[in-house]
This record gives sequence, C-alpha cells and structure tokens, in this order.
Amino acid sequence: MAKTKPSLFSTLQQTSNISAEVNSELIRKIPVDKLLDNPLNRFSMKEDEEFERSLKSIEKDGLWEDIIVTPSENGYYRIISGHRRKLIAKKLGLTTLPCKVRTYQTELDEARALIGENIHKRSITPLDMAYQLQTLCEVLDRAGMPNSVHERVEQLIEQTGLSRATILRYLDLLRLNETIVKWINDGDMSMTDAYFLAQKNNSILQDRVINEVEAIKDDMPLEGKIRLALDIVKQIKKEKKKTSQTPEKDNTITTVKKYSNSVHNMSKQLNKLCDLSVLSEIQDKTSLQADIDKLRAELTDLLNTCDILQKTLN
Repeated sequence: MAKTKPSLFSTLQQTSNISAEVNSELIRKIPVDKLLDNPLNRFSMKEDEEFERSLKSIEKDGLWEDIIVTPSENGYYRIISGHRRKLIAKKLGLTTLPCKVRTYQTELDEARALIGENIHKRSITPLDMAYQLQTLCEVLDRAGMPNSVHERVEQLIEQTGLSRATILRYLDLLRLNETIVKWINDGDMSMTDAYFLAQKNNSILQDRVINEVEAIKDDMPLEGKIRLALDIVKQIKKEKKKTSQTPEKDNTITTVKKYSNSVHNMSKQLNKLCDLSVLSEIQDKTSLQADIDKLRAELTDLLNTCDILQKTLN
C-alpha cells in the first residue's frame, strides 16, 4: 500500500512543535487550579467593560490565545500573561486551559517578560503601569542593581523600552494618596488632574483638595466637587506664588540669617588667602590692591546698613 503524503496542515503542525521544543516552549492543557497568580503582576484585575467583553467572547468562541506560564513548585505554574483569562475561565466553569510553558533564568527576566506580554495585549492604565514599575524596582533591588535615582531610571528605560519622560511621569503617580487613587479608579478625577497633583511640587496639595471637596455642601456629583476644589486650590497656589515674590516682614529674620551665613563663609575663604607664600606669587599686586579696596568699601556699606537696621529695631 502506497504511503500517503502528509498534508500541509500536519507538516506545519510538526514544524511548529519542533520550533516550540527548540525554544523550550511546551504547549499543554493545564488544570485551572494549577495556575497561580504571579506575585510580580500589578496590573489591574478590575472587572470593567473590557473584562465583560472578553468574558462574552470566550464564552461564545472559546479562548483565542494560549496563556503563558512558567513552572513553579509542586506541579504549579505562575502566570506570565493571562491572569484575567484565568479568572474568566473560572467564572465560566472551565477546568483546563491551553498554556505555553516558558522558563526564565532570573526573576528579572520573568518580570520583564510579564510586563512585555501584558502591555501589548490589553489596555493598561497609567496607575497600573506606575505600580508595575514599582514592582520592577523591587526586583532590581533584589538583583543587587545600583539604585541611585539616575541609575534606576536608566535601568527602567533598558528593561521596559519606555522613554525617560514617560517613566518619570508614571513614577510621579506613586505619590498619590489612597483617596486620590480611588477617585481616579472610580472615574471621578481625570488623569490630567492626577498628573498635576502627582508632581513633586504639587503633591502637598492633595490633602487640601480632599478637604475642599469635603467642605463643599452643594448637592453636586463628586466629579464636579473635585473639579471645583482643584480650581480653588490652584487659585490659592497662584496667589501665594505672587505674594512670595514680594518681600514681607516675616522674611526679615530669614534674610538676615542668610546674609550673615554668606558673610561668614566669605570670611573663611578670605582667611585662606592670608598666606605670605600665596600672596608673594601674585604678579599683578596693583590690581589685587584695588579689588581689596573695593571690597573694604562694600563691607563698610554693609556695616552702615547693619547700624541702620539696629537703630530702626531699637
């Protein structure tokens, strides 16, 4: 009996299996109960509209993409990509899921793979990304990587492929307190306003905004109260900035202390110059003498000003 020629499909399937083996990637059906949520995952598991669309799609047509996992202990697997799909599977009563099994040499490799797989396959909120970068920083710490601000940002750029400006913008969001974060997650505060309050110079305003919101008695939606409170706080900040540009009586003590310290430091520097060996090497002594005379005149004026201040104070 003549041998039948293998079909194109079977040939492609065999090629795919060989490729998977070469890349240490096995595809298998794994019980849902053996799939563990990855502790490195900080992306939201919120059951939002996107989640509901995915649930209906999987219920109708089945899983459209294999879950990616890595071996854990005792026959379990940590999820790299597919946390929400696992949750949907449990809701639908599925007992097994098709999974691609991949191995990673280090925790950092696993964290990088988790970020890469997720940011290209689902909608990621800025807060999700901020928390994921925070977790990546913890992994970098455990890996013994230098953690000065500059070096850490460079490491995050290398590991994620994001720009410096984008990373710094995400990291700013880690300054937001729990109330502000809740407003964002509930859709009551825009990300534009969130970024404003997350800036280093503005983070102190967060509690003020919360207090202003609580003080508004009008029966209006929370979103409107937040918008009004932000307008109030921004106006107060603007007025304070304008006032701070004008000298005030309250600044007198600070100003005197500042100039006193400056004079003290200058005196120490000048004392270091009072060395015969140093002065003897100066060629243009005439110019130096002129500069010293000018300095003496300035100091005399300074002493006269101090006398006036004392007399006025008395």
